[in-house]
Amino acid sequence: MVDYQALMRILSVPRPNGSPAEAETRRALQDWLGQRGIPNHTVHFRLYPYFFESIGVWLIVSRTLLALAILLRWGWPALLIALVGLLGGLVDVALGFPLVTFLGGRQGENILIEFEAPDARQEIVFSAHYDTKTELLDHRQRMFFLKNIRLGILLTVVLGLLGPLDWLLLQRGSTWASLVYGFALATCIPLLFLAWGLGLNLCLGRLARPSQGAVDNGSACAVLLGLAERISRGELRLGQTSVTIALFTGEEINMQGSRAYAAGRAWPLPAAAINLEVLAQDGEYVYWEQDGSSLKLVPTSPVLNQALVKAVKGVTGRPPRPAGPVNSDGYSFLRVGVPATTLGTYHSTLVDRGFHRPTDNLERVVLERLPEAVEILARFINETNRQEMQNL
Repeated sequence: MVDYQALMRILSVPRPNGSPAEAETRRALQDWLGQRGIPNHTVHFRLYPYFFESIGVWLIVSRTLLALAILLRWGWPALLIALVGLLGGLVDVALGFPLVTFLGGRQGENILIEFEAPDARQEIVFSAHYDTKTELLDHRQRMFFLKNIRLGILLTVVLGLLGPLDWLLLQRGSTWASLVYGFALATCIPLLFLAWGLGLNLCLGRLARPSQGAVDNGSACAVLLGLAERISRGELRLGQTSVTIALFTGEEINMQGSRAYAAGRAWPLPAAAINLEVLAQDGEYVYWEQDGSSLKLVPTSPVLNQALVKAVKGVTGRPPRPAGPVNSDGYSFLRVGVPATTLGTYHSTLVDRGFHRPTDNLERVVLERLPEAVEILARFINETNRQEMQNL
């Protein structure tokens, strides 16, 4: 039997990307697997641990410089500053190219546990992430800024155009110059509020009292380790379905670990991915109907969602409810065409609040729900063995 209390002690310490604690946690997880004779290995990729700190600084500096260009009526340089300011950050987040987030780049390591079925005709990837992040604002509070990212982009473009227009009108002595200048200055105010608000949240998180990451996402890792032990002991017949268990790092910095894994491997068999987030809280099970980023959301797999509904109801007697959207490792699979969805739980009172903050601690984890979640995944595997994934 898995000692989940001991396992959660490993997974309830701050472990931000690039820190010694992150590396120590990875080694502890691999030691745990090794002691139980469960084969595993790591897959390396290029990790940029200061991803969001870099974007936070870039937001503050570039938008403040743009406002200064408007205030001092620099003219055409305002357009250049706006365009460069937009590229830095958008390219990093949307394309995963480290244009402004390259500082501190190093080797990242995902942990893979692979169980090949004797008559493999399909594959399920179960994933969770073992890294943590601390921010000044929790998920719900920062949503104000994330929902207004498109507005911030629009304001940046508008100011980039107003700068040259104001300068041209001023050179011609037009009476419209004062009106355009005043409008541009007024437009700077909401842009600076958004840039500094989101920027400071991203920059200063590592200086705040840290999150333990017990729920986000230590509990999900514990569930997957419990599933790995159950498969290793032969308690689950894989049949036609190979199972890969992936413990990712880099999720808290734009899903870097899962992006590298999903895009960097071959998919020779029909496959699906079940990502786990914030499990073992005292509230209801949920699955998210959309996954993605603040720039783009895509639907999760309806077939997988319904299969999870059946599995959860079969174990707990109650179906999970739809929620969303979410920003998770599941999106990395959806990006490469692999059907995916994410399963989690809500807290009875906090619901989806308090993550990336000290309120994400071991007290939020209901230990009895960890083996319950393992049983849900086992039921899902058994059901999948009786189906084909071709039409997911």
